[in-house]
Amino acid sequence: MRVLSETYILRALLVVAFSFLPDLSVHADVRLPRIFGNHMVLQRGMKLPVWGWGGAGESVTVKLAGKELDIKVDATVDGGGRWKLELPVLKAGGPYVMTVLGSSTLTFNNVMVGEVWLCSGQSNMEVSMAPGASWWKGVLNYKRELAAAANPRLRLFKVATTWQRGPIQDVNGTWAVSSSASANGFSGTGFFFGRKLVQELDMAVGLIAAAVGGMPIEQFSPHSGQAFWYNGMIAPVIPYGIRGATWYQGETNFWSGDRANYFGKQKALIDSWRQIWGQGDFPFYLVQLAPGLGGPLPLFWEAQALTLTLKNTGLASTNDIGGDLAPPHANGDVVHPRNKRGVGERLALLALAKDYGRSDVVYRGPTFKSMKVEGDKLRVSFDNVGSGLKSRDKKPLTWFEIAGEGNYFPAKAVIDGETVLVSSKEVSSPSMVRLGWDHMSDTNLQNKEGLPAFPFRTGSNPPAISGKRLFSTLSSITLASTEGAGAIHYSLDGSPPGKESPLFAHSLNIDKTTTIRARFYRSDGVASNVAEATFVKAEPQKYRGKLLDLGVGYKYFETSKPLATLPRISSLKSPVKTGIAEDFTLGVANRTDGYVLLFTGYLDVKEGGVYTFETTSDDGSALYVDKKLVVNNNGIHAPVKKTGKIKLRKGWRKVNVLYFESSGGEALSVQYSGPNTPLQALPCWCEQEVDEK
Repeated sequence: MRVLSETYILRALLVVAFSFLPDLSVHADVRLPRIFGNHMVLQRGMKLPVWGWGGAGESVTVKLAGKELDIKVDATVDGGGRWKLELPVLKAGGPYVMTVLGSSTLTFNNVMVGEVWLCSGQSNMEVSMAPGASWWKGVLNYKRELAAAANPRLRLFKVATTWQRGPIQDVNGTWAVSSSASANGFSGTGFFFGRKLVQELDMAVGLIAAAVGGMPIEQFSPHSGQAFWYNGMIAPVIPYGIRGATWYQGETNFWSGDRANYFGKQKALIDSWRQIWGQGDFPFYLVQLAPGLGGPLPLFWEAQALTLTLKNTGLASTNDIGGDLAPPHANGDVVHPRNKRGVGERLALLALAKDYGRSDVVYRGPTFKSMKVEGDKLRVSFDNVGSGLKSRDKKPLTWFEIAGEGNYFPAKAVIDGETVLVSSKEVSSPSMVRLGWDHMSDTNLQNKEGLPAFPFRTGSNPPAISGKRLFSTLSSITLASTEGAGAIHYSLDGSPPGKESPLFAHSLNIDKTTTIRARFYRSDGVASNVAEATFVKAEPQKYRGKLLDLGVGYKYFETSKPLATLPRISSLKSPVKTGIAEDFTLGVANRTDGYVLLFTGYLDVKEGGVYTFETTSDDGSALYVDKKLVVNNNGIHAPVKKTGKIKLRKGWRKVNVLYFESSGGEALSVQYSGPNTPLQALPCWCEQEVDEK
């Protein structure tokens, strides 16, 4: 629930009404969105939508002509001032000239027909070939790469960073032929992906880069309620013909503790993009986050790997190129691999093998297939071994661990044909094995084609249960497993789930306090341990004579000058707006830079003891409990996690979170843990009217 001022609502409506509104008069010139232009690439092998605006009732003709090609298609502008037509299926070729005839004439030169790919995500997709921000030193060997960037068949379109509350109709950007100048500020990952395709396919390739540093996945997902970057950078490109999409994102969601829910959010984005684009289940290829981001990273890798259960998806591994990272993150971790060539070319291998019929291409590193107990050893078999297994550095294999009934121990691992034999003096009866199960792992097992093995674990892998643990009306629960083929069974009555229990197929909606227990059954019949989670329906609570409900109050302030540090709470006067949000979301802000948010809520402490609070933010944040500073995460920085401890008595405690955004990326996550309270998003209650004190 949000409480918005009438002034704000009116202003928002006016922005939506007039943003990118075409001239709908009878005498309007014919116009196309900027995604159509000189040097563009049109997708071969499919009917191609072409659309635009003009005067109502006006006739529009689109011609595409050149050597051995002469196409003409007509359309009529509707009463809303819009027109749309489809070009027939085209073969790769060019250059052509596209002419659009109406009340005026538009001419687009040097048009090619070939392959078109969208390149999206956050900073690891956004960062350019050349050095950019102070922390980005450019891709490896960027001077040499840029000197060789001239390629008449590689075309680049960079969507200008655009944040919008509602979908807009056009983007800022122009197509450019790849050169040292045009590639300079283009996505490094995207550039190397496209260059590899040009080399292998011998045809034109067009890349549309639409990426924003620091953004969570929700802000590129149209139905998330936070689709600000989707509205400004993806929606206006749809339905331009594309072959597929590449996606390099996840750091912000990882830092916000969003591991269990990430697969559901990734699936929602993929499903919605495909549905809205209307081009079927087009390919969608992701990049695994590189090592070094933090302790729970392997669990996030599992969440990313779950995407492979969706049709026409792929995952490029980066766990062997994390050593080329720049710079060290503020908390000692690392964020941005500079070896974007390795990333982009691995994405290209996926496309070549899965979309272009290249059966000779090995596109993945070794992936776990099966395990067999042989006395005090385990024999591990792999898929995607290519022409054989090897050690990348010719040293003994690293990051293998095995376990029996107890803990995991480092293991000796030896390649034996297309298998690996694993053992440890500490484990006499091994039953489980894992590889690279650490956020700093850089495993050296790979196939002879040079692609690294994917991290994995065997044994009991209970399904992940995600959903809002504390809710007021309805909670949608999702169950997911990284095990591959198999089924998830669950119970809602507290009983242990078995194969006779209900089979999970879609999300579960609950409207009362419920404990769900779930178990995964592999296709070979092996069952996991039971996963359990309780979802509590919260009733309104009374505190000091006031009625509290789930949510957090906020005050939103805008700054005239960029901030370098958090302001004092006492100095904050005259908020632009106030309201109530479901959680500590930045979605209530009117803009992306130059603002301050003050959140106020109440925490119901069920048991006295020491509690740990943490904020992960970009830029600065601070958390107060009963006016005491507990977490100080101040300053201008990329997403950084800071924690603090405080001893609390049972009862209601007032919580304030202060946040500021200077410029660039933005992120905020607030979590806590304590006695009998595992780490989780901080649930807050607030008064039905915003507390002005």
